[in-house]
Amino acid sequence: MPTKYAYLTIDDAPSADMRRKIDVLGKWGIKAIWFVRGELLEDNLADIIYAIRQGHIIGNHSYDHPKFSKISLKDCKNQVYSTDQLIEKAYFLSGRPQLVKLFRFPFLDKGAGNDYENLRWDDPHVLALQQFLGRMGYQQPIFEDINYTWWQRAGLDECLDIDCTFDTYDWAPLEKDPPHGYSGLRELLARMDEDEPESGKGLNYPASNDIILMHDFEETADLFEPMVNHLLEKGISFKLPI
Repeated sequence: MPTKYAYLTIDDAPSADMRRKIDVLGKWGIKAIWFVRGELLEDNLADIIYAIRQGHIIGNHSYDHPKFSKISLKDCKNQVYSTDQLIEKAYFLSGRPQLVKLFRFPFLDKGAGNDYENLRWDDPHVLALQQFLGRMGYQQPIFEDINYTWWQRAGLDECLDIDCTFDTYDWAPLEKDPPHGYSGLRELLARMDEDEPESGKGLNYPASNDIILMHDFEETADLFEPMVNHLLEKGISFKLPI
């Protein structure tokens, strides 16, 4: 059976726990894409530089994480640009080249909400954001063998931002009313074991690789290692798209 690969992406970095997570991943030789928030990056350049020097990729996740469908185009551009400048600074100080520029929208909101069944790529706000990302040099690298019908139907393989095929819901336990009852580690691991590839739960589907979404929240730091370990127990191998 062919090896199933996954691309690990981690949002909302850097937290006070980021360096530990990097070291945890280092035990297994896993490199990730860290989507950083500019407001957190400004005072934590050292951790981002550490990640770069360990072979990880730093992506842009806006400055302070607004919903891009709720703010003006000008404000959206400022969110991207201000964090872009901080990431460039981090790469410069690391002494390593920035080989690719990657962006993920906060809340996966591309400017008109994130209903994958009704993504409106012709919406003027959405279209303007995609065009702006292109002018800024952002791109979607080649994520090999992402073969979900829902992914392709939604156009997520063609946009210039980075989405995900599997949301770990590691953020859910922080909610007052956790969605779908995902209140702790047991429920999150059980979600990984579900087999509904056309409903965003395809980790057990051998015919497609995955882009996995996790978060760098200090409050859920104890979830990170057992969740990554469970992915490895499934026989999933990790790689970067460059």
